Amino acid sequence: MASTKEWESETMRASPMMRVIWLLVLAAMCSVSVGCAAGKARAEADQIQKDAQFHYDMGAGYFEANEVTHAIRELTRALELNPDHTQANYLLGIIYMGRRDYRRAVNHFKEVLRVEPSFHFARNNLGTVYLAMERWEEAEAEFLTLIDETLYTTPELAHNNLGWAYYNQRRFAEALEHFRMAAFLAPQMCLADNNQGLVYEAMGNAMEAVRYYRLAIEKCPENYQEPHFNLGKILQEAGDRRARAHFQRCVEIQPRNDLAERCRQYLNVGY
Repeated sequence: MASTKEWESETMRASPMMRVIWLLVLAAMCSVSVGCAAGKARAEADQIQKDAQFHYDMGAGYFEANEVTHAIRELTRALELNPDHTQANYLLGIIYMGRRDYRRAVNHFKEVLRVEPSFHFARNNLGTVYLAMERWEEAEAEFLTLIDETLYTTPELAHNNLGWAYYNQRRFAEALEHFRMAAFLAPQMCLADNNQGLVYEAMGNAMEAVRYYRLAIEKCPENYQEPHFNLGKILQEAGDRRARAHFQRCVEIQPRNDLAERCRQYLNVGY
């Protein structure tokens, strides 16, 4: 087979028509070569995407089986292959948030939003992590963005969380506004009622605080400790013996957590 240089030499000696034909042949050969390289690159990229998805699926399965260490390993491998894999980043954010490894959780939720800014649940979780870290202003920014998103399906969560950011900045009027909006959007959201009670208590309005704590208990009588604890404290300070029943109920609902221990301490105080 002739070399390219030999072909070029022959082309120079050939007639103009033959030179055109030779150039077309050479162009076709180059085109085929480039096309093959591009096809190979696409095939390799597709395989990487498939491998990343395989590791994500494995990680999600481990997570469902409560084998978190294995889940982290597989999800990390998925991201090594495809750093833009939103679901892998999101699930790792959830895992690290549950482990209170807030720095890593923030990083993964931010990566989700870098790739997919409309991933509203990732934004809500990012704001929630900021609340846990007491980074109130950063949390506020995330929830303000969320409440303006018309396609966000649980705006009551954003309003309640934004209210909590304002409450902790002692911006009580704004906190009340958003807790009320959360309760309006989700009337059975007893958390929002309890939080309104906290705001009124912080403002020195014990009567309104009691009203909202009772409302929270009425809406969620079976499994919500905090309003019992909050109401018990106010009643005890007023010398009302009904406080004891609320501290007891607090312990009954969930005996093995920090709030139950605090309720036990109040039960040991004489009346």
